[in-house]
Amino acid sequence: MMCKIYNIDSNSLTIDEVENLYLINKSISKKYKFLDPYISSYDYKALYLSSFNGIANELFVLEKNSLIYGMINCGKAADCNGNEQYKLNITLCDLPIDELMLKAINQLVQEKLAQHGEIVVVTYNHELNELINQYNNKVSLRANYYTLKREDIDIDMLNKYMKELEAKTSDLSIKYTDIISEDYIKQFCDLFTETMKDMPDVMEEGYIQYIINPEKQRQINESNKKRNITHNCYMIFNSNDEMIAKSNVSVNNNHTRFPYQFMIGVKRSYRGRNLGKWLYASMYKTLFETINFDRMLVSHHPANKHAINVSEWVGYKLNYLMTTHILYK
Repeated sequence: MMCKIYNIDSNSLTIDEVENLYLINKSISKKYKFLDPYISSYDYKALYLSSFNGIANELFVLEKNSLIYGMINCGKAADCNGNEQYKLNITLCDLPIDELMLKAINQLVQEKLAQHGEIVVVTYNHELNELINQYNNKVSLRANYYTLKREDIDIDMLNKYMKELEAKTSDLSIKYTDIISEDYIKQFCDLFTETMKDMPDVMEEGYIQYIINPEKQRQINESNKKRNITHNCYMIFNSNDEMIAKSNVSVNNNHTRFPYQFMIGVKRSYRGRNLGKWLYASMYKTLFETINFDRMLVSHHPANKHAINVSEWVGYKLNYLMTTHILYK
């Protein structure tokens, strides 16, 4: 039996080879329950395969006995603060993983680590833990990804809950914005940073804290405007007009199929009042009524039980675990 990894030259692929890779991608997406944005092999080539130039960005195929068992994309990428890293993203088909496959993957990892000195390796659902643990490594991110189908949103339940909670929280008010304007920008960044420090993500040895401040948020606002992205944000304020909770959803207006929910947070002194559910109910009612989407995406650290409970309450279901490892010599 033979198992090897070889580099794909996207410029020299035949129509049949593109179609085959497209079907493999479909199979991998089905296994992990990834959101699949490619509706045809033409889209897959134009939007994905064309990004690999064989130098800065490389696409590798894991092949055993003339069958493709997995795909690995490699290249430079930025972390959450824009710092450049060399990253390997390893996805495997829904087939048994054996020693020959592990040996081939390990050889590629060794080559890239020797070349770069430190690399980031992204794996899924614990399937390569044994291989990764052979190296000096730290976890920088561990995240369960959940999706919410449009048809699973119960609008009647959300309306009922919003009315009940509004009656119990007369000392608080909720506001919506589609951009973090100067009126809110400092409070938003301060609350973002404060609540982020309480997240279980900080437990990870290689955790990289996201840095946000008004200047950076202004740059994000400008970038969103250029890319036609709407930053939907619900914010809760106390009677002193202090922001004490917020929830965010990014929608690409060019392709609205898969909005992304991120960074829900409640100030510590206001927790236990179901404000997370109030934010979610308000947000998903608005998105359901105004955006033609397929599924929503959110990620939570596996230990972030409160956030997971709120997401599952509105209808999110677990898809996969993604782990980002930093390997170093």
